[in-house]
Amino acid sequence: MPGKSRDYAAAGVGEIAGLLALATLLVVACGCTPQAQNFVDKIRAESTEKCNEGNQAACHTIVQALTDTKVAIESTAPLQTQTPACNAGKQDACQQLAVLHGELSSWCSTGNGQACAAVNTGPWPAKWDEPALIDAAKLACLSGHFKPDSSTCQALQIM
Repeated sequence: MPGKSRDYAAAGVGEIAGLLALATLLVVACGCTPQAQNFVDKIRAESTEKCNEGNQAACHTIVQALTDTKVAIESTAPLQTQTPACNAGKQDACQQLAVLHGELSSWCSTGNGQACAAVNTGPWPAKWDEPALIDAAKLACLSGHFKPDSSTCQALQIM
């Protein structure tokens, strides 16, 4: 399997997020639920192992099976920088965090313990109107303010 011996210790957040495309491709290629779930389990185990070895990017990785043929990989690393930016009034950061929170909340509702931990511990902004910010993020994606391939716009397509 391509990437099997990938060294996550040297991988950045972007590289780990890039696994989403690989995950989707591999799951679509096999087209079967047990293999999709096996792939999710494998990525979760590898990220946990690398996190235990001190790789911070891996510690922020959350994997979710979306359907029988789609897998998503999300990073909570932006919380460390975007939450203070949102608290300081930066609306782009607030919109991105609202989408991330909404996405992780939906994953939590399906029993994803990693997503639940992220939702419950954050750090999330002190005050925000999450539904209004999600609506604003949708408009930002439609207007091109956020790039269509950004994690925010991709998450909105699934939500």
